[in-house]
Amino acid sequence: MLKIDTTALLHKEMDRKDFVKNVGIGILALSGVAAALKAVNLAPAGKKSSAGYGASSYGGAKKA
Repeated sequence: MLKIDTTALLHKEMDRKDFVKNVGIGILALSGVAAALKAVNLAPAGKKSSAGYGASSYGGAKKA
């Protein structure tokens, strides 16, 4: 994990331009991590059915 000295960043004097730049970098970093996790898709896949629309009795399939 990244070790960032947040106390130094919070106590640093900055103008509006520096503040907006730091906040923008943070938002881009967070959205990039979220996009990367979404692209990797580590979550298990949901239950998928290979049957089509007409495979169930509701879809019109006849029972033997």
